[in-house]
Parts: sequence; structure tokens; C-alpha cells
Amino acid sequence: MSKKRIILMIITSILFVLALIGVYFFTQNNEELNVTGKVIINGEDHVIIESNNEDYLVNEVANNYNVGDEVTFTYKKGSLKDNTSPKEITAIKEELIKENEYPVQDEHKKEEDQPNNNQNETTQNSSSNNQNSTNNNSNNANNSTNNTENNEINSNNTTNNSNNSVTPKTADEEVLAYVNQIEEDANNGITNTLKSGFITVVDFLFYNGEIAGHTFNELTTKAKLEVLKAALWIDDKIDHVFPGYKETISNGASKVYTSVKNLIVSTYLDITTSICKNHSDLCISAKKDFQDLKQSFGFTWDFIKDLASSGLDKLKNWYEIWSGK
Repeated sequence: MSKKRIILMIITSILFVLALIGVYFFTQNNEELNVTGKVIINGEDHVIIESNNEDYLVNEVANNYNVGDEVTFTYKKGSLKDNTSPKEITAIKEELIKENEYPVQDEHKKEEDQPNNNQNETTQNSSSNNQNSTNNNSNNANNSTNNTENNEINSNNTTNNSNNSVTPKTADEEVLAYVNQIEEDANNGITNTLKSGFITVVDFLFYNGEIAGHTFNELTTKAKLEVLKAALWIDDKIDHVFPGYKETISNGASKVYTSVKNLIVSTYLDITTSICKNHSDLCISAKKDFQDLKQSFGFTWDFIKDLASSGLDKLKNWYEIWSGK
């Protein structure tokens, strides 16, 4: 047998094996699978369903579904992204199995039908003992978003109407200077003000406390988000520098300090949801900042979902902020 013929046979064999491998993977990737679950978020061309304690982001959905509808989606195995949270698939077929008898009303419609209702209540589930206290505190912080425009006008007027040679600082400037100083001191190894600063900031955000004579309600929306970002950093720093401190000061106290992170994140998401309805520029900035927070503090989809576990009507907005969409 000639050398050329041997080489040709080897090449032919290799190509045949590669073809078999290609056919195998093509067949595997094109295998059609089904998943059935309840809709927890309904977007324009996508939904998120909950199925057997797993969440799936289903893309290219053709029909409109209500939250709570039970739907079966068919997808090709090759479209499954199981390393994401929630997992992602692309629908090629869909079938409504059971329609929700009591669909969750769209948040926009709620505002039109009930304009006087409070849309910013935040429900926390960190523990059964502090749930009611946590909800009320977060609600107080979120209600302040209704006065944003007035606060911004008042803040500017404070500067413009001053007749003094030294322009007085605004509420935004004084409060941000306080929280930024706590961060700067801690970064420089000065932690003697961290404990008192933590309590002051938490009281300021959720217990009608004051910083430099100002309340959280007096701040502009942008400043509120900046304070919340700083508060997350301070909360995390307390856990690292003084582990167990929050539990100690919470024992026997009427105020809750152990679930501060949940409160801060919920408040940030609620305020961002509110401003995204009317302030597109600030909305983009707030969403971008939350992506940085998500990376820094490891906010997972499961964490966000748990925060909104009793309020699926807000989960859609929170998902858009969390995912950056």
C-alpha cells in the first residue's frame, strides 16, 4: 500500500470521526425539552417562570401571560444557559396550562386606578420577630421619594437666596459630608466613630433620625441614593470590623439593626423604580450604580427575589434594575 493511500485513509477516517461528533452534538443541541412553571415576571417578549424551585428566563415568548399563569415552554437543549441565574432558555413552542384566576395587577394600572395608594411599601422577611418593624421603617424611607422635586427646588433656593458672604451648605452637602467622612476614616484605619456612625446613619434612614439637623426626606433623590450606597458600605464594614455588634445593640431594643442590608437594598430599588418613571437620566445612572453594588456586595437573583417574596408586583421592576435592562 502506497504512502499516499495510507495518508488519504487516515485523513478520511479523521473526517469521518469529526462528522460523527458533529452529528452527535447537533442532535444533542437540537433535542427538544419542556419546562412547566408559574410566571413570576412578565415582560414584553420574555417571562421568568418558577419551576421546581428553579427560575428560568424564557426569551422570545410569543404570547402575553399574567403573573401566576402556569405555562409549558418547549426549547432546544442547545439554548439552555444553566450557568446563569435565573437560567436562560429560548422558547420555540408554548402552551398555557392554567390561567391564574387572580392575576397580579400591573403596577402602572394600579397607579391609574388608585392614585392615592402608597406604592412604596417595602416588605422585609429577615425574621418573623422583626418583620413588621422592618416594613414600617422601610416604608418611611420610601415615602420620601414623593417630595423629590420640592426638595431639589428648596435645596437650590437655600443657596440662591443667601445674603451671607459664605454660602451655607445644603442638606445634601452636609449629610453626604458626614457619611463620606465615616468611610474615609474607616479606610484610614480610624474606626472609633464607626459604631456611632452606623447607628446614626441607620436611624437617619429608617427611624426619622437627623444628620446635621436634616432628615432623609429633605434630601434630593440623587443624594438619597448616594447616602444609601454609603450606608451599604458602612453596614458591611461594621460586620468585618466589629462582628456581632449589630446583634448586640439589637437585643432588647425596639429598633432593628440586624437586617439593615435588606432595608437599604429594598429602599434603593424602590426609589430607583420611582424615579425611572419620570427621570430617564437619573434612572440610567441609578441602574448603573446598582450594577456596581451588585458586583461589590454579591447581590444575587435569589437575594432580590427573597426581598420581594411578598410583593411580586414589584419584582418585575426590581429585576430590570438588578439585571441592568
